[in-house]
Formats: sequence, C-alpha cells, structure tokens
Amino acid sequence: MVVPSSTEIKPSDTVVHKIYQVPYKPGFAEDIVVRLELEGEKLEMIFGLSDAVTTLCEATLNSTKLLNELRDFDLIVYDSLAFCGALLGELLDVRRVEIMPVPPNTQTFALYHMIPMPVSYVPQGFTGFSDKMTFVERAMNVAAFFGWHLFDLLVYGREMNALKVKYNIKPERSFQEAVGSAELVLITADFALEYAQPLLPGRK
Repeated sequence: MVVPSSTEIKPSDTVVHKIYQVPYKPGFAEDIVVRLELEGEKLEMIFGLSDAVTTLCEATLNSTKLLNELRDFDLIVYDSLAFCGALLGELLDVRRVEIMPVPPNTQTFALYHMIPMPVSYVPQGFTGFSDKMTFVERAMNVAAFFGWHLFDLLVYGREMNALKVKYNIKPERSFQEAVGSAELVLITADFALEYAQPLLPGRK
C-alpha cells in the first residue's frame, strides 16, 4: 500500500506500506475541505484541492525509490480520488484497476470514463434541481453539465496534462484518455440510490 507521509497509519504485519514524503501535515485535506465548506468558499476549496492533488502527484513521481519498487508489480489498484494512479500506471506500463467510491453520475468521473449521463433527468451538482425539471431547468442543467466539464478540464485536467508533459508520461495522450484506459472500474456506490443510467463494459 502506497501512502503519503501526511496520512496517519498504523504499522501492519500483513500489508507492506510504502510511504513517500509530501510537504503536508496530517489532516491538511480535512482542513481544506471542512474549513472552506463551513465558510462557504466552495470555489476556493476546489482550487485548494486541485493544488493538493498536483503536489501529491508530483511528490510521487519524484520518488525514485518508490517508482523502482513499483516496477515489479503487475497491477495497480487505486481510489478514483488518487488522480496520480493513472499517471503511475502509464509511466510504469502497469495495468490498473480503479475503485470508484462515488456514484457513476458524478460529473468528474462520468467525464473521465465516458459514462453516459442523461442530463434530461439527472441533475448536476450545485444546481439544486431534482429529476422533475421544467424545460427551463433542463436547459440550465445542460449548461451546467458542459460548464462543469470545461471547468474540470481547466482546473484538474490542465494540471495533470502538464505533469504528463513534464515527466514525459505518454504526452501524446491526454489525462482524460489515461484515466479512461483503466482495465476495470469498480463502482462501490449503491445503484438503488442513484439515478438510472447506462454503463459501459468494464464498469462493474
């Protein structure tokens, strides 16, 4: 198990932990999310998380010792929120299995995995709509859908693409293509609680 130094873990005799150094103290992510959420600074929270993700990923890519140890493995299993898993897989040429702990109709992951999202009745985040929308609300929902995709590509995609170029990780492929090329995506959300939507092969 690969974890950053900012994560507090207990030593285990059964699972080997590889720890890489990052310029953060334990609990920094909770501080960014909880504090800014309570203060109502959602935009600042998103940009703060983007900077943290980029820093964590770059710390991973700069750890020569860690990279050398990971080259001996045949498969990488990682959480969807660990964006760097896709870059590591491409860099080391190792197959990947992604665990998605959120519903598949979450905008970011629907974009990266090309999961169809029927915006006619699946409300987008931050809109406050339900699946019973008027025509005007549906039009606003479509605008929110494309607006979020553009925002996500500019905030997260651009930073990750810059890392791909900087570390020469198949720069001819976009970050979105890298994430979407996982061998298997395991969705742990409960489908009974989500809006119905089609899924592509490889998404279980």
